[in-house]
Amino acid sequence: MRVYLRGRVKTCHSRFIFLLIATALIGSNPAFALTCPATIAKGKSLMIRALSVVEDPERTAWTGSTDTTSDGAWSFGRLMSSMAGTNDPSDFVQRWLEHWEADRRVNDLNVPARPSIKSLVTDPWPKLVNGKIDLTKAPMRLLAIVYRPDLRNLAIGTAGEGRFVFGVLDGAGSPLQFTVILEYTLPALTSRDVRKWASVFQKLSSLKFGPAFNANLEKITNRFTAKNAVPTRINGSAISQIRTNEIALDFPWELREFRLDPQTMFLQEVTVAQTPAIDFNGTGTLADWLDANTSAILRKKGTNSIEVPLVFDGQPFRAGAITNNIDIWNATASNRKAMFKVAFNTCNGCHGAETNTSFLHVTPREAGSVASLSAFLTGTTVDDPRDGRPVRRFNELERRKANIAIILCPPENQRGSE
Repeated sequence: MRVYLRGRVKTCHSRFIFLLIATALIGSNPAFALTCPATIAKGKSLMIRALSVVEDPERTAWTGSTDTTSDGAWSFGRLMSSMAGTNDPSDFVQRWLEHWEADRRVNDLNVPARPSIKSLVTDPWPKLVNGKIDLTKAPMRLLAIVYRPDLRNLAIGTAGEGRFVFGVLDGAGSPLQFTVILEYTLPALTSRDVRKWASVFQKLSSLKFGPAFNANLEKITNRFTAKNAVPTRINGSAISQIRTNEIALDFPWELREFRLDPQTMFLQEVTVAQTPAIDFNGTGTLADWLDANTSAILRKKGTNSIEVPLVFDGQPFRAGAITNNIDIWNATASNRKAMFKVAFNTCNGCHGAETNTSFLHVTPREAGSVASLSAFLTGTTVDDPRDGRPVRRFNELERRKANIAIILCPPENQRGSE
């Protein structure tokens, strides 16, 4: 289906109807995209994996200098150094790695240690003369730079997210089954700000891969990764959260989430977004929560769900971390559509049975190879894992492309009123 934007929309009521129809179409068909005058190449504006970018010799390697913006601009070491604020950058990263070394309590739930982080990652990490980890030699390989316009929310001041996806390397430089995603908010106060972000990412689609493309992409990423990019936030950093997904440290696969702590200014492990603790799967407690919130869940647009609370029925409910055995989320006596929307939004559901994904959406790569993507991102059909019906179509990158189209092609009176 194609929708062409022609003529004027003259009333606020008409504008609302247009946006409602467009949003409904995208929600019911993830492959739907508005026909927009602007070219949107998914591999250049949404999910950038080209080797000329992820192996850029200047921007993905860091000398330790901050004299130029290009030196290490997309390297894990410089990104974390900018995130550290006034903390010593090596200490900042070391303390983050130590989260796996001992059991933790997150939301008053136990997150078991995965102490092999020390032997597999921390100990082999090259050291400075003072014994601290050397961030210019971080064992991290850039897999992709990502723009998420679909996560925009002016109520919390964001035009979406810019992300860096890294694969962790072992002591020999080979990829581990371990990814780290740095997820930055794109600051925005108005719809015009949102459109400016969409426009600069869209303009990359018209460029050939090469020096000019990388220079333009660097200008964009520096706006949200630079030191003190958002002075009002913790450490002046635009980082929203860091997520990890791995089986390298222990069995089974496990996903964790980290945010900057306002007291310590270091990264602190937090609950994983939108995910109940796995012990509630298949229980009456999960069914009770679904039944109590079915109406609110179903009111959410598309596949979105309401926020999973930290506590429900007097007990910790949201997961401190989540294991992934391709679990099928289920609860008896609950609305099927609501169950799907909640399950799809969990970390292990999205990386598992709900999308028929084998744990990773972006796969760690060898040097010289492009990271592969899951079929959920590129296009697939999936039977509902609970009983086979309905069959759902997923094409996540096409859905995000449709999001840019809506941002860049608003009704004309909306564009002029801001």
